[in-house]
Parts: sequence; C-alpha cells; structure tokens
Amino acid sequence: MRQTGAVPSQILNDLIATDAVKVSEPIPDGNLQPASLDLRLGKRGYLVKAAFLPRAGETIEDALQNYRQETFELTEGVILKKNHTYVLELHESLNLPAHVHAYTNNKSSTGRINVWVRTLVDKLARFDKIPAGYSGKLYVMVTPRSWSIRVKSGLALNQARFLVGDNRLTDLELDMTHQRIGLTYDHRGEKLEAQIDKGVLLSADLSGEVAGYRARTNERFLDLTGGSVHKAEEYWEPIYAERGEVTLKQGEFYIMVTKEYLRVPPGFAVEMVAYDIQSGEYRSHYAGFFDPGFGYGTEGEIPGTPAVLEVDPHEDVIIRHGQPICKMVYEHMVKAPDRLYGVDLPSNYQNQRGPQLGKQFTEYPLQKV
Repeated sequence: MRQTGAVPSQILNDLIATDAVKVSEPIPDGNLQPASLDLRLGKRGYLVKAAFLPRAGETIEDALQNYRQETFELTEGVILKKNHTYVLELHESLNLPAHVHAYTNNKSSTGRINVWVRTLVDKLARFDKIPAGYSGKLYVMVTPRSWSIRVKSGLALNQARFLVGDNRLTDLELDMTHQRIGLTYDHRGEKLEAQIDKGVLLSADLSGEVAGYRARTNERFLDLTGGSVHKAEEYWEPIYAERGEVTLKQGEFYIMVTKEYLRVPPGFAVEMVAYDIQSGEYRSHYAGFFDPGFGYGTEGEIPGTPAVLEVDPHEDVIIRHGQPICKMVYEHMVKAPDRLYGVDLPSNYQNQRGPQLGKQFTEYPLQKV
C-alpha cells in the first residue's frame, strides 16, 4: 500500500464506519464508487442573492444571514430555477483525520445538463476544496444554467474524492505507465502515442455523423428525482462539422467527445481539467472524476472509452477535429479498490460512443435534419 494517494472504496468504508464521514442514514451501495463518494442532498436549501464564498473564519450559516433570500425544504422535492443560485445542505458531514483532505466535482449526469454544483465548507474561501482535518457540515452551491431542475433530499449531484498527500503522476510516470499498460487508444483498439504534458492531452473528435449537441432554450424543467427520462429532441439539437470544424457560440452549452479512448487502470484515478486557457476561452468540463476501471474492465479487456465533454465557450470559438481540448491528470491510488467502475457497479457511460447525452434523456435520432 502506498503512503500517499486517493482513498479506495474499502478505506472509504472505514472512514464511514469511524465517523470521519458522518451519516445518519446508511449510504446506498451505489453511492460508494471505486475512488469517490456520491454526496446526497440534505433537508434544507436557500435561494441566495448571488454566488459567494465565506471569509476566513466565517461559517456558511453566518454568510447565509447576509445572502439568503428564501429558505425551503427539500424532503418533498423542489424546482430550482434556471440562472438562480441556491445553497443546499448536504446529508453527509465530515470529521476528517489530520492527514486526509478531499476535493469534489459534479457527477457526470449533472455536468451533462449544465448545472453548476460547487461545494462550500466553513471558513474556506474556495470552492470544491475540503482541507485536511476538516470537521463540519458540507453545502453545495447549485446554479442550473440551461434548464430548471427538480431535486429532493437524497439525490446526489456531486461526489468527493478523499486523498492523502500529493498523489499526481509525473510526466515520466505517465509515460512509463502508458508504455506498460496503455492509457489511450483509437477507435480500432490500437494503442496511441500518448500526448503528455503534466497530464494526458485529449483532442476533439468531429469525425462522427453528429459532432455534438447544443442545449436548446426552453422553459421546461428536468425532473431529477425519480428516474424520469425526457425526450432528447426537446432539450438538445445536433451540431454537424463542416470541413472538420465547428463554431461554438459564446453563452451556449455543448456536449462533445474526445477522439482518444481513455483507460483508467485499477491502481489509478483520473481528474479531467481544462486544457489550457491559452488555447481559447472555453471551459471543457464540469464533471471531472474518472474512477478506476473506466475504459479498462476487469483485466484490461476494454481498449478505452472516449470521454464526453461539457463545453461552455466564453467567446465564439472554432474547434477543429484533433484539436487538444482537455487534459487528464492521473492520480495514484493508496491501493487498488475492491470494486471497479463498470464491473462491480452499474455504469451508464462505460460503453459510451460519440457525444452521448446524460441518462436523463432518450437517445437522440442521429439522422441529419
């Protein structure tokens, strides 16, 4: 076992059993991922004036005295309106050991519907960071960006990864791991030469019949509370590449896909980060965690799975086929988890191909209209 790294599922169970992760109700088995924990919404929420961060030494409850406009209960379900910002209590709270810290990110299905979900903790003016030894409540700041959404207590919109020390692979370690195991493949299952620069660079795939999807503007809401499946064509429209490129418009939201097929072996976890601000003013992801087993399988029998991108352009931008668009940062695990993504747990995205929409939608008819 390594002295540093991301905490696997079996040690997460230990953190829960010792109240380092505090819960009043048992955690559903499906919420415990190979290298992350889905965080559940609690019972109370607040409409706030705007996004904010606490000052040093200030609790979220203290900050809410200044910024909340409305208080509501989540137990029966509530609609969060598009372009409004809310602070919601989480069911889980923490009493972390002094050497364990955490960070959080959207779940894939939340990122693909353009909902900003950012974690807040007491006394820290940062989103999505939970310092080592933190003891206290957890909150999420939620802003639906494309459509209103219906949520309720117990629903998981984001997830946390718990870590000990600095665990990111160096470029040398990445290169050696790729040569030994294989981290990126093409659509034929042939290993590619990895593009490594403080992570593995992935590029945009515009070769498919549909290059991606753009979120439609409408007044409908998405019901996230009961497994509802919505008609994709009511919320999305396909975009098509011309001469191997697409133009993305400022303020719109797009689903795209990577050209490379990614693998995450059992001893590693991955975070997707924005590629490089110098490559253009756009954000290429909201859902950033890839658990051990993604695109890998039980014994490495899967030659990778493409990564789906949630792209939010801050200016009009032309994306070309094969253009670098995101970076995958690999992390060591403390030890291999006792469950793998897509093997021991059901997976909506292990076999995704092309710019796949979230699980909330029916399949989109691919014919050009």
